[in-house]
Amino acid sequence: MENDMPQYDENKERAADSLATASLVLGIISIVSILCCCPFVFSAIGIVLALLSKGGEKVFRPRAKTGLILSIVGLVVSFVLITVSIAFPVVMYKTNPEFRKNFIEQYRNYLEQDEDALRQMYGDDTYEQIENFINEQEDSL
Repeated sequence: MENDMPQYDENKERAADSLATASLVLGIISIVSILCCCPFVFSAIGIVLALLSKGGEKVFRPRAKTGLILSIVGLVVSFVLITVSIAFPVVMYKTNPEFRKNFIEQYRNYLEQDEDALRQMYGDDTYEQIENFINEQEDSL
């Protein structure tokens, strides 16, 4: 029975090291993938694996700690970038008349170019509602 305990502890240590390494790798991937794919997934899994690698210990392993920090940074930076990329056009549309005018012109061109496809996809009523909305926006300039 005593021979089983050291092997169990060794397996537990190996598993914790594997989780710490996986957390580090996912933390790095979350940083690298900020601009090209969905870092939220990598960040979330990296954080979970870092926490799992801790087990019953009081401190994180160095790789797990680094993975946790990178995953959190990836999560925060990607959240900020997504927030800015959504908020910037909205603020520009509300505050810059020239931006609003260009936006409406671009949207009007899109509607005119793809009228048949849009009518087929969304129906005549929806297309008419979109067109009326664009006309109202143009009138408000």
